[in-house]
Amino acid sequence: MKAAIIGVSLLLAILIFLFNQQESKPVLKDNRQKETVPLIFSKEPRDPFLSDKMLEGYAGGDTSGAEDLKMMARFIDSVFLLVKTRDTSDYSTNEELVLFLHGNNSHRSSFLPKEGPALNEDGQLVDRWGSPLIVHPLSQKILELRSAGPDKRAYTEDDLLWPNRT
Repeated sequence: MKAAIIGVSLLLAILIFLFNQQESKPVLKDNRQKETVPLIFSKEPRDPFLSDKMLEGYAGGDTSGAEDLKMMARFIDSVFLLVKTRDTSDYSTNEELVLFLHGNNSHRSSFLPKEGPALNEDGQLVDRWGSPLIVHPLSQKILELRSAGPDKRAYTEDDLLWPNRT
């Protein structure tokens, strides 16, 4: 019985020692305590997305509608290079493509944040004029993108198309 009491006491002493070690600040080699650095942000920044760099400036003042469409097409092509296992049914509409880019893909990886200049409040990919992009898979490797253009009406003279067939 004495051995059990001594064993439990020893175990309790070890646990108390370990618990106290976790609460103390780390000590540097020269016996200075490591200073706690305050956070610059009010909340932790989100993890970066592939689109952060590739769609930088999308629908901004330094690009045209045609450049925006080309930028979006290159971004989607890059995602397709990373996610080789896919089917055209994964991205046959704007909404399905957005789901694919948000992680509904074989990698379960999100390449596009839930908010940004490329998305409207309904979660659709949009052009600089706020019109949803029209997505048309031509094959498993080629995706056609159409912007309704400044008049915001699809299939009119001012539409922008990628790949451009003129």
